[in-house]
Amino acid sequence: MLPTDTRCFISHEKGLLDPAVLGSVREHFLREEEVRQSQVLDENDALRVSMGASTSAFRFDPRWYDPWRNAPAELVERLRPFTWLLFPVQIRHIRAGDHLVPWHQDAGYVRLMSRKHARLITCFVPLEPDPRQCASLEFAEGEYGELDHAAFGNHGAAILDRDFAGLRRFELSFGDALVFGDLAPHQTIPAPDGTIDRRSFEYRFVIPAEALPDKDYFDIEKGCFVRTDGSQREFPE
Repeated sequence: MLPTDTRCFISHEKGLLDPAVLGSVREHFLREEEVRQSQVLDENDALRVSMGASTSAFRFDPRWYDPWRNAPAELVERLRPFTWLLFPVQIRHIRAGDHLVPWHQDAGYVRLMSRKHARLITCFVPLEPDPRQCASLEFAEGEYGELDHAAFGNHGAAILDRDFAGLRRFELSFGDALVFGDLAPHQTIPAPDGTIDRRSFEYRFVIPAEALPDKDYFDIEKGCFVRTDGSQREFPE
């Protein structure tokens, strides 16, 4: 089970997801990316693309939830009590020329949303066969409250003019994930050879009791999309 008494935890969850299923999702990603990333619908889509994130047409694909559809009980227990995934998923494909995400807490981005969860956690899943050779995340260990954020370049929330101590990085294998609280400061860092090309998912989890009404989630226990009104569906509406 994950801790609920801190929002700054960082956990390297080894072998969290089935590499075979994740590999199938990666193949779908490679087939669909070029077409769907060209379907820019509005200014928000254009901004996401400029940050190495994805268009709505790409994010809203329910295939991105395949790794969670037949989650074994052991996986659910590792993430409990955070068992509802937000829809849609955050997709990233950062490339040379993209601005790396600066220091921030995910709570800093939650502040910018019109509808805010009281807390959430992030599950960072690399989609590259050898994540050790790709851009990754760096964390500042320690206990923090909500820090001040400011807009920085294309990023709506960044922690500026602060030096963190106790920096930590992880060596990930395909199928591993980094799970962390929304007050854990982190940033994107280049690969060991200095390159930054990387595809990844950032799944956001909430505790079901803290979910918002009239919003779609994916329940990893039931393997389907749900809402707080008790409705269930194979695909979100």
